[in-house]
Amino acid sequence: MSKDHISEIDSILAESLPDLEQDSDVTISKKKQEDMIQILQYSAEELGKSPTIREFKNLNLDVTADIIVNTFGTWNEAKEAAGLETDQRRTIRDINETYFQSIDSPEKAYWLGTLVANSSLQSQPTGGNYALQIGRSEYKEYFVTEFADAVESGYSISRQQQNKSDKQIVQLQLSNPTFIEFLLDAGYPGPNDEQGGFSVIDDEYRSSFLQGFLESSGYFTTNGWQIPVDDLQRGETLQEWFEQYGAKRPTVSQVSSGDTFVRVSNPFDIKAIFESLWPDILETEPCWKPYPRKILQYLNSEYPYPENLSYLDG
Repeated sequence: MSKDHISEIDSILAESLPDLEQDSDVTISKKKQEDMIQILQYSAEELGKSPTIREFKNLNLDVTADIIVNTFGTWNEAKEAAGLETDQRRTIRDINETYFQSIDSPEKAYWLGTLVANSSLQSQPTGGNYALQIGRSEYKEYFVTEFADAVESGYSISRQQQNKSDKQIVQLQLSNPTFIEFLLDAGYPGPNDEQGGFSVIDDEYRSSFLQGFLESSGYFTTNGWQIPVDDLQRGETLQEWFEQYGAKRPTVSQVSSGDTFVRVSNPFDIKAIFESLWPDILETEPCWKPYPRKILQYLNSEYPYPENLSYLDG
C-alpha cells in the first residue's frame, strides 16, 4: 500500500471520525470499518508483523487504537477482520480486556493500585507476550477473587498448599495480550521499566489508587505506616501525596542497607490520611475491610480525642 494511499485514508478518517472518541455509541459505517482495516494492514506492513496496541499507537496514525477497539469490540477481532495474525496458541478466555483502557472511576484506580503494590509481569515461554501474576495468602484472597470479578475474568483461580502448613496460596494468571497492553498504558510498570514514581492518576481518583496500594501492600503496624518502596523517587511521591491528604509529618528515609521507607506515625496524620482514603470508613467500596479495621483499632487506642470522632468508640 503506497504512502499516498495511506494519506488519502488518513484524510478520510480525520474528516469522518472527529467525534468517535467522545461518543462510543456512534454507528460505524461499513466504509469506515474498511478504512480502519486498511490502516491496520498498513501498520502490519510497516512493522513487519501483526501489531500490538502499543506498537500501533507508536505509529501515530490518524485513527487511534481506542477507536478501533470500540468499533470492532476487541483488538483481536479487529485484527481478524484485517486478516492479521492473532494469538491462537492458547485458549481464549473471557475477560473485560479494555478494563484499564481508561482510569475513569474510583474502582479502576483502586484495582490498579492493588496491582502496582503486589503483582508481577512474567514472560510467556512462547510468543514474547507477558502474563500478569497475582498471588496472595488465603487470608488476603480478596485481592485475587474480587479483582477477577471486577475485570470479568474467565481465567481459573488456583489454590496451592503453602509449604507444609495448612495455609493456601491463591493465584491468578492473566495472559490476554490486549488486557496487558491497556494495563501497561495505564501506568503499570513494564518488566524492563525502571521503578520510580507512581502511575499518573487524575487527582479525582488518586485517593482510590493510594487506598488500593496501601491495602494491598500492607505495612500498617502499632506504630503507624512503615512502607518499603523501590526507590527514593517513589518514596518522595508517596510522602507528597500523604501531605496532600493532610499529614504534616510523613518522613522518607534510607537505612544502612539502602532500603527506602516512608513512615507516618503521628496519630493526627494517620487520622487525616484515613479520612481521606476511606471517606465512608468501613462502608468505603471497594475495600479489603481488615485494613481499615486495623487503622480504627489504632486510632481508638492512640488518638487523643476519640470522643470528637463519630466513627471511634470514644
